[in-house]
Amino acid sequence: MKLFLCILRKLFKNIFYTLIMYILIYCFMIKSILAITKVPILRNLKYPVCINCVHFIEHTNNYPYDPLPDSREFGKCKMFGEIDLITGTIEYDYAKNCRETSKKCGTNASCYEEKTKF
Repeated sequence: MKLFLCILRKLFKNIFYTLIMYILIYCFMIKSILAITKVPILRNLKYPVCINCVHFIEHTNNYPYDPLPDSREFGKCKMFGEIDLITGTIEYDYAKNCRETSKKCGTNASCYEEKTKF
């Protein structure tokens, strides 16, 4: 009986070490394959960007104590907005909202016009 238990213990020990070795080899192979095939996945590459459009109004910060907001969040679009009925001033919509709404410019930039470069 003791001999049987000893043989069984050695057998399980060998199987355990072999299993660990195969798991490590498998993990290394997957890591190597992922490292080789690492390709950046960028979305929206085929669509034009608002900053190159003639209708885009860049955000300007006139108050020096404010943090510098960027045009990505606060840039506006001349194509969409609303005229104040009392003062007559035009309040343009944010470009980000125009691109997210399909009824306005939308993701495919239906109102986009390229700026002319001098």
